[in-house]
Amino acid sequence: MASFTVMAGCAQESSPTPVEPEKKSFEGQTLNLYVAAGMKKPMDQIIKSFQDETGATVAVNYGPTGGLYAQIDQNQPCDLYYAADWIYIEKLEQAEKSEKSSKFLKDNIVLVVSKTGESKVTKMADLGNSGVTIAIADLQAPVGVYAKNSLVSLGLWDKVSPNIKAMPSTVNQVAIMVKEDQVDAGLIYSSVANGNELKTVEVIDEKYSGDIVFGSAIIKGGQKELAEAFADHAVKNISVFEKYGWKAYE
Repeated sequence: MASFTVMAGCAQESSPTPVEPEKKSFEGQTLNLYVAAGMKKPMDQIIKSFQDETGATVAVNYGPTGGLYAQIDQNQPCDLYYAADWIYIEKLEQAEKSEKSSKFLKDNIVLVVSKTGESKVTKMADLGNSGVTIAIADLQAPVGVYAKNSLVSLGLWDKVSPNIKAMPSTVNQVAIMVKEDQVDAGLIYSSVANGNELKTVEVIDEKYSGDIVFGSAIIKGGQKELAEAFADHAVKNISVFEKYGWKAYE
């Protein structure tokens, strides 16, 4: 029997060229972000999604709006600033430290009560009653000013002020005091009340508190393109803020 060998033609397949992963738009860059403390919960979500999408790192500084403004005024490194009071954005504009500014969100002052306070406080007028304890933010913080404006406009300040037992530096600290039953009631932003699942018994009309406008400013001398990208990202994801009770500024 004849034997034979079949030679299989081996056509060598070429390996596909590896595709380089697309470089993220701001990979390796760091954004210095200053944010009013009351915006922390939604802003943490915005920061995470921005970092994931762009590859940038966000170094965030949360604090009282006025305190953050003072740091910028002293030329501390900041690319983008979110304030809980438009007046601080105007101050930056007047000092020619702002590259670009935008009105972003609106909010309201609300009266919230603790578990102990539920039986004592059902309306603003009850804050002046004997034995009621109240917390509002320090008057260096915008929310403290809005709270006092509300009480003064309603003719309650003189009666209520002796019952104010604490004036911490941020709205978040007021919320914690109410949540932990350290005081009977507090005057805070609606957004912060929602974020901390506090019981609201009255929403204060803007005609008493004054318009509450949260704004942003891109700081001169900083990373303008990166700051603009973050600000745009926040606007596109404004629903994250709306879940906490803010309203988009229109």
